[in-house]
Amino acid sequence: MRIGIGGISHETNAFSNVATDETLFRKMAYLEGQEILEKHTGVRSFLGGYIAEAQAQGITLVPTLFANANPSGRIPTHTLENLRDRLVDMLWEEHQKQPLDAIALNCHGAGASVGYPDIEGEILRAVRQRFGREIPVSIVLDLHGNITEEMVEYSDVLVGVKCYPHVDMYESSRVTMDLLANIVRTGKRLYKRIIKLPWHFAPTAGVTLSGPAHKIQQLTIRLEQEIPGLKQVTFFHGFPYADIPQCGVSVTAMAETKEAADAAALEVARTAWNDRYTFRVPTLSPAEAFDAAEKAEAFPVVINESSDNPGGGAPGDGTFLLREMLKRNLPGSAFGHICDPEVAQLAAKAGVGSTISCLLGAKTDKLHGEPIALENAYVKAICDGKFVNVSPMGGGGETNLDLSVRLQVGNVDIVVSSRPRQTMCKGPFEMVGINYTQMRYLGLKSSQHFKGWWKDHAGAIITCDPPGIHCGDLSVFDYQYANRNYFPFVDLEWEPEL
Repeated sequence: MRIGIGGISHETNAFSNVATDETLFRKMAYLEGQEILEKHTGVRSFLGGYIAEAQAQGITLVPTLFANANPSGRIPTHTLENLRDRLVDMLWEEHQKQPLDAIALNCHGAGASVGYPDIEGEILRAVRQRFGREIPVSIVLDLHGNITEEMVEYSDVLVGVKCYPHVDMYESSRVTMDLLANIVRTGKRLYKRIIKLPWHFAPTAGVTLSGPAHKIQQLTIRLEQEIPGLKQVTFFHGFPYADIPQCGVSVTAMAETKEAADAAALEVARTAWNDRYTFRVPTLSPAEAFDAAEKAEAFPVVINESSDNPGGGAPGDGTFLLREMLKRNLPGSAFGHICDPEVAQLAAKAGVGSTISCLLGAKTDKLHGEPIALENAYVKAICDGKFVNVSPMGGGGETNLDLSVRLQVGNVDIVVSSRPRQTMCKGPFEMVGINYTQMRYLGLKSSQHFKGWWKDHAGAIITCDPPGIHCGDLSVFDYQYANRNYFPFVDLEWEPEL
């Protein structure tokens, strides 16, 4: 069995002023052919799961193109079209050499381009236009996908992760590959159902480690075990920052029978909707977060800045939390990390043991604070910004923050990177010689994904949510396209229908 794999993955934050051109894709991940297998074999990623399941079943994978950019603004039209055409052309070229039995795609679900608000639906449409309906096509998606009718129509297998943090990317892809391979072997397609709910909620409310999202996650798992013929059901949280008409919560289900798919989708949709008022999380300012941190009894205390989450399109150079950390100047404080390539270059040029004065951060926009004036900051370490991720999310893969430095200002160590990325594990601290276990207060930028590793290595976790393009208060955003007649903007009555 020969299955072509590839994809174009992006989580688009329409409120970012950074256009996601091809340069950003190539800077993050642009892989062709065997590079895909080389970079993802043994890695707990979506592609790593595809590869592992194919190996287990003796399937020959035919790698084509995989392009992924860090979450940021809308993709320019020509960039999306070039990537789409390159992916489809590479799949078709391989198919002409020796027929493919199926195609397995890894996308995100919340990608948006100028002219193409639903890039996943567009990619699937383009694949179908070239290959027709005979060849089965699967797509594995992020839990924050804004799922559309087109995605469901043009795919044979559509699977989303169940966990947030997404520690089950690898497992979700294995399930996807298994279902796809079974269609190839049996020729039997699955029945699919999608229910879109009139509801937006921010990622801050969606963690599945506990709370209402955990309840719905456990329901999907139970239904897959109890309903005969049900293969997969996903509660997609949606991504409200994409600001497209398709934004919103949805439920998808796949089963051997229409009745099973319908029953699962309806139960999950009804249960989630009835619990919608519980998907609200109180948030703290940086000052309030530090007040709570100083009362902690176990260390280190991790304070995460959710509103400047690079994993959701924020710039990663916001200064609200770091400014408060510097103001408190508490012994054993470290911030890892803030993105400012200019400062990283300045410190590297000055060298270890020198001091620098500069303006740090808040250079992408003015939504995430003002630059911090540093005077005589001591340059403690310089590194290339590379380390191996040890988080359950993507564990085993290399993270590259580019040129990075460690500055010391009073009692505070500041890691300054050249690329914005979530702090998924200890890597950003250890790469510049900070032993996180010896620290009392750690600041980082992430919403939930950091918990995949830090929940087992922090004495306490406290979230702050100052202004930013990934903040939990959706009422502050000037939506142009997303439906503002949805809950929570409007307190409406709704009943799911098939």
